[in-house]
This record gives sequence, structure tokens and C-alpha cells, in this order.
Amino acid sequence: MPVEHLKSYWMKLTQIRRFGHVFVALICCCIPVAFASSAAAAHFSLPDWSELSPNNPPPARSYLAMTYDPVSGKIIAFGGFDSTGYLNDTWSFDGTGWAQISTQSAPPARAAAQMTYDSVTQKIVLFGGYDGTNYLGDTWLWDGSTLQWTQATPQHHPPAVTGPMLFPDPNGRADVFGGFDGQFYQLTMWQWNGSDWTQLLPPTVPFARASAAVATNTSTGQVVMFGGLADVNPNNTWTYDGTTWTLQSPGVQPLLVYAASAAFDPGLQGVVLFGGGSGGVDQNTTWLWDQVVATWRHLSTVQSPPAREGAGMSYDAALHRVILFGGQDNNGYFNDTWELVPAPTPTPTPTPTPSPTATLTPTPTPSVTPAPRATPRPRPTPHPRPTPLMIPHLSDSSPTSGRRLDGIIPVNSIHSLSRFVD
Repeated sequence: MPVEHLKSYWMKLTQIRRFGHVFVALICCCIPVAFASSAAAAHFSLPDWSELSPNNPPPARSYLAMTYDPVSGKIIAFGGFDSTGYLNDTWSFDGTGWAQISTQSAPPARAAAQMTYDSVTQKIVLFGGYDGTNYLGDTWLWDGSTLQWTQATPQHHPPAVTGPMLFPDPNGRADVFGGFDGQFYQLTMWQWNGSDWTQLLPPTVPFARASAAVATNTSTGQVVMFGGLADVNPNNTWTYDGTTWTLQSPGVQPLLVYAASAAFDPGLQGVVLFGGGSGGVDQNTTWLWDQVVATWRHLSTVQSPPAREGAGMSYDAALHRVILFGGQDNNGYFNDTWELVPAPTPTPTPTPTPSPTATLTPTPTPSVTPAPRATPRPRPTPHPRPTPLMIPHLSDSSPTSGRRLDGIIPVNSIHSLSRFVD
């Protein structure tokens, strides 16, 4: 072998050995950092449901109206449907127990009405519903300072409907969208100004629907609406910013459901969605709308309320909890109370102090044994996306069939929900 070739060989070998030392040193430095990140992630856990045992819970019911009243500092629940008929009783929840409130007057008995808090007038606004015979278009106001209902007498009002969506507008007023009037699903939008309803005309609106899940992120002013019953595909997510509606395209979203429950949780910084019916099969999954990345996240809680539809759900600002009550499944009605407990604050893991790196001194040993190559770690196998469930048709024995809740939920639309599943 020529001398020049031999020198070149040894120079390259020395460079390879030095590069190997440096590469191993870099790996050793990175391992503690990666381990620390993994350890910190291990401390994180998702929120979880916990069943409460409050005093004096209301009788079992579904399709009630429920929201939080900042004036009284309590959750207010009204009406609904039980095994005997339509209800018009009013209840409050303070975190310890439920209490029935005796009022001088009250809205007529109904189910599938909705109500929300108007922060401008500081009153709860109730609208719509069904009483077994009529679709309702009356407006009632709840005053948390006097604990009394007052019927409003507006000059204008939305169409009389069952299953409307009521929610706080980003400007603090109460808005109503959609519903079912006995013949057609609605797509009109109205706003309560304290004494009258004014129709809003956004440049874009969602497809007409009823019994969709809706809630407002009061931190960012974004309204989120998902699912419901409709003649045109309701298997979609819409957001409203106070001016117009936007059809979102999330990579992941819940199974198409109607009469699901939704509430904004400031601790999670997102709208929580729970349960709902899907072609006669009630669900018990919990989802979170992540506004930052515009997608739904499935919250795999350890515990969960049983599957149901038509439950009341609201965020209790005094308790800092999402509270869920009532609802129904194919076997009957619920009067249980649940809270969504926030995840514990992750325990920070102290960053280890890196050990000083010794200065590498070239070794003149003419050893030509190459350093062993590190065995690469196998890449984790990605979890397959769940296959969309096929939704069976609603049976005549379901609580949402015409025999038991005629008019509250348009049964013909429940039967046709399966055609909207991807």
C-alpha cells in the first residue's frame, strides 16, 4: 500500500473515532433531558367525572332546561319530562344539595326548552319547548335576586319551536338559533335585548337543526355548536364570533349526536360535550373543543356518568366545576348529579444539573476497532383511527319514540340519522 494512502487511512480512522466519541457524548447529554420530559408528562392526568350525593335531588327527568345564575350563585333547573308527564318546577343547586323554589308564577309545564344567562340584564332567559300538544314560543325571565319568574311580553319573537339552541352572545346578550316547529327545522337567529327579540342576519348560518349541543367560550367569545337533528346533514361543527358563523373542519369529532349536553369549562379552556343520543343509542363519551387547534379531543375519563340524552349541564362558577344532572336512556330517567373534576396540577420535575463534560484527549493508540453503532429505537406504532360506528335505527320502545315523547324530538329525523354517518 503506498504511504500516502496509508496516512490518509489513519487520518480518516482518527476522525471517525473522534466523531464517535462526540456522538456518544451528545446522546448521553440528551437522555436526561428526554427522561425529564417523559417524567413530567407522566404526572399529567385528564379531568375525571365524580358522582355527587347531594341532599334532596329533584325527581328523575330528562330534557330539562338548566344554567348557572351568577346573581344567586347557584345552578337553576326548570321543567322537563318524567315517566308521568311534563314538569314546571324550579330547582337550585348550591354544591351541597338541591332545593325546590316556590315561585308566585312559573312557565307552563314543558320539555326541550332552553335557557341561558343574559349578563346585560342579569337575568336568565327561557324560550321554547313542547307541552305535549303545542310548540311553545313564550319568553320567561328568571330574576336571581328575587327568585321569581316573570313572563315577558315582546312585540316580536322567534318561531314557536321545540329544541332551540340558547346561548350567550359574545356581547353578553341571549341568542337563540333554530329549533323544530312541528313541520320544519329552523335556521333563524334572534337576540334578546331586554324587552324584545331582534332577528339577527349573519352572512353565514349553520344548516337548520334542533337539539344541537351548544356553548359559549366566554374567555374568547366563541360559540361552538355540534350535531343535532336536521333534514340536511347536522354532522358538523360550527363556531360563531358575534358576526358570522364558520363551518369548521376538525380532524376528529364526536359521533353524531342529538340532545347532547355542553358547557364551557374555563379551567380546561374549552367547551365540554357529553353524551347524547345517536340513532336511538345513547352515548357516554366526553369531548373537549380545543379552539387553538380547532379540533375535538376525546377525554378518556376513568369514571363517567351512564350513557344518556337530554341531561342538563352547566359550569358552576362558584364551584369551578361542570355539573351534570338528569337525562334518560332506554331504561328510564335519571336524577343523579355529577361533576367534572379538574385534573391535578402537574408536579414540576426539577431539571437535573448536567455533569461537566471532560475535555477529550486524542488517544494515539493505533487501535482500529470501530465503536459499535447504537441500535436505533423502534418507532412507536401509531394508533389506528377508530372506525365510525354504524348507527342502528331507533326502536319504537325507546324513550324518544313518539309513544313517550311525541313532539319533543322529531322521530322521523332520529330514524334517518344513520345516513349522516361517514
